[in-house]
Amino acid sequence: MSIKINFDNSFSNLPNKFYSKIFPEKTKNPHLIILNKNLCDELNLDYKNLTSSEGVNFLSGNLVLKNSDPLAMVYAGHQFGNWVPQLGDGRALLLGEVLAKNNVRYDIQLKGSGRTPYSRGGDGKAWLGPVIREYLVSEYMNNINIPTTRSLSAILTGDNVYREKTYPGAILCRVARSHIRVGTFQYFYSREDTKSLKILADYFIKHHFPNLEKKENKYFELFKNVVNGQINLVAKWMKVGFIHGVMNTDNTSISCETIDYGPCAFIDNYKSDKVFSSIDSMGRYCYKNQPNILMWNMACFASALVPLLEGTEEKKVDILQKVISSIPEKYKNKWLLEFSKKIGLKNVYPESEVLINRFLEILESENLDFTNSFRGLIKEVENSNELMSKTDTFKSWKNDWKKLFKNKSNKEEVCKTITSNNPAFIMRNHLVEQIIQELLIDKKDTLNKALACIEKPFEKIKHYEKMYVGPTKEQEILKTFCGT
Repeated sequence: MSIKINFDNSFSNLPNKFYSKIFPEKTKNPHLIILNKNLCDELNLDYKNLTSSEGVNFLSGNLVLKNSDPLAMVYAGHQFGNWVPQLGDGRALLLGEVLAKNNVRYDIQLKGSGRTPYSRGGDGKAWLGPVIREYLVSEYMNNINIPTTRSLSAILTGDNVYREKTYPGAILCRVARSHIRVGTFQYFYSREDTKSLKILADYFIKHHFPNLEKKENKYFELFKNVVNGQINLVAKWMKVGFIHGVMNTDNTSISCETIDYGPCAFIDNYKSDKVFSSIDSMGRYCYKNQPNILMWNMACFASALVPLLEGTEEKKVDILQKVISSIPEKYKNKWLLEFSKKIGLKNVYPESEVLINRFLEILESENLDFTNSFRGLIKEVENSNELMSKTDTFKSWKNDWKKLFKNKSNKEEVCKTITSNNPAFIMRNHLVEQIIQELLIDKKDTLNKALACIEKPFEKIKHYEKMYVGPTKEQEILKTFCGT
């Protein structure tokens, strides 16, 4: 059986200052944990072929196809607000690009495939835990309609990886519309390399915003499009209680997909300043602060685009600043719409903001589950006796909420809106940890259940009751780690 993938590479044709060409390191004894059949179909890849020994060798980096052109991308970035002039793919390699059934171009990348020139003293490898976390969470995000990188496969390498202790090595095959980041633009801007900056911007516009190519000020239009995409993305994160954990500019995708899932997690019991990441000691990237960081990251992107814009320095700064200044209002409008839908209202009304914030305050003060409380509003619509809270504060809120939707909608529409905007299943932290621990002893029970739930996140699967409840005190995961 011969592996054939129609790579159609474009990034590797850019000047070599954009990357370093390097082959993945060989692995000892790779074998498949998960292969994403749905994604195979979307990318015109032969699923059966990829499950073969040759396919597993390809997905582990042991086999490099003739039309593949592996490379590690260079970029820079602000990490926790601190400028780092050179970063890059320290444990990832872009194998090439493919055209999917929708005629969209996608990168195929290995993550955990060994050292690159940008590894900065690291081993360039990944262990099982972060690979499984990213596979599960990214596919879950895709299935609840949040823009994201995808996961094609998870592979055990047969090698050990050394962190605070010894772990089994693993490799993720990641798929993205692009791996270009804010930090990629910052890299060339910081070096005053306007020629390369222009090449990068033109490349991205050609492949992702071809409608901008003939615009009078296409680089400014690119900026506006990315800002709007990031506003949409972060509002959707907030909607499901997702905390990215490392919103550095090098982890901010220009294609406006969720990328780099390191210490990410979903909120269980609602807390607005919730932090999971072990390295975010000051709470810079806590849940409630994510919209502010979005604005900060877009300001960094704006700075990097200044040399490409037309006009005087003052004019350039002025038009960019106007867009940045508009972010809070645009974000608020998007957030209001998304959260209005969460409480069963298809539209935003004058009462919406106060009503939503009152509900969030109830969740926080009473330590209630974020996902299940919003989903539980279906029962409250139906006048169930199973009140999520018996406090006077909640009863008062419920009365005001019912008054609003009775005037604007009917019960059936409200329930339908709640159901379609509040997943029954969330890829909770303790489930991810349970899956990892089971895989360490070669068990896949919870993994298989999670994959089934990911396929139908807005439904409840019979006999899978434990997959839909929050963790016990003993199961609760308070800290997450990057895996490097």
